[in-house]
Amino acid sequence: MAAVDFRELYSLAGRTALVTGASRGIGAAIARILGQMGADVAVNHLDDAAAAQQVVAELQAMGRRAAAFDVDVARKDVATALVAAARSGLGPIDVLVVSAARSIHARLEDVREEDVDAQIDTNFKATVRLLNAVLPEMGKRGFGRVVTIGSITEVAPLPTLPIYGAMKAAHHQLVRGLACRWARHGVTLNTVSPGLIRTERNAWRREPGGDWDAFARSCSHAGRAGEPEEVACAVAMFCAPGASFVTGENLFVAGGAQIAGRRDAGSSVPGG
Repeated sequence: MAAVDFRELYSLAGRTALVTGASRGIGAAIARILGQMGADVAVNHLDDAAAAQQVVAELQAMGRRAAAFDVDVARKDVATALVAAARSGLGPIDVLVVSAARSIHARLEDVREEDVDAQIDTNFKATVRLLNAVLPEMGKRGFGRVVTIGSITEVAPLPTLPIYGAMKAAHHQLVRGLACRWARHGVTLNTVSPGLIRTERNAWRREPGGDWDAFARSCSHAGRAGEPEEVACAVAMFCAPGASFVTGENLFVAGGAQIAGRRDAGSSVPGG
């Protein structure tokens, strides 16, 4: 057997990635790690130009080509235009990471119709359109990596996020079906589902009087929240050329929160 160059297994040099929702938090961490792997990166955001340009500047400082694209992926007419613009500026899309999401907390009986539509459009329909825009070209070139960001709510539902959790579960089912179709063409599709991650979206819990410390301890068997970079690391694994035989998977980055059982069970270890 020929010697394996592990650097090549993880290298995205010469590849182009499109990351949605990439100006802050998990999306920004993913954009950075793909840049570190050698990819040029299209940074999608919505009305967050300053933060997006900061991510672009960091990528360019690595020697990567990068550009920001300010569009709402939930809009019906956006996906094809976004992919075309990114292709024109950076090259054909080899890696797609769908990180943009919208969650609206409310019990089902209190969810407004427009809030249902907003979550379906952002968390499901946008993904369908983006996949239609990139998969055929990936298949023709014989290489593609798609990673969608799911959620722990797929398996551990929250009473105030019924639509969001349902859409994330549907998201992964879509990915699994497409994984079967495109595997023979060198294209893999996988999901990474975070648990509680320290991001700006939950910054209100860390304000004075907030419940962050107690909430974080109770949300995983690890007894803490995760960091965006820990999610990005899992995404990077799926995007690597060496992960060519892994498709249709859902990897939880949640400190074991997807595992049933008392969250304080390991508090007395090590030793007993």
